[in-house]
Amino acid sequence: MHHYYHPQKSGGVAALLEVLPGLFLQTFGIGHIYAGNVGTGLIIMFGYWALTAVNVLLCFVFIGFITWPLCWIAAMILSSLTAANACKSR
Repeated sequence: MHHYYHPQKSGGVAALLEVLPGLFLQTFGIGHIYAGNVGTGLIIMFGYWALTAVNVLLCFVFIGFITWPLCWIAAMILSSLTAANACKSR
């Protein structure tokens, strides 16, 4: 049996990988993929895009102009915190 050394992932790097692409490209989940949680990262990524599509439709009745920024801020904060914590638990 082979035992490979896996260096500890940095929680700060995971948080930055959530915040920077989320800030410029609205792509959340990359920090989770870095932390080793590929499934969670993809769920966050595609889930946020689906939520964005709903908010775009809600912009036609003007409530989307309120809900879209709130969802973006919530995704920015929650995904970066959970990605940083995912690195600590591995």
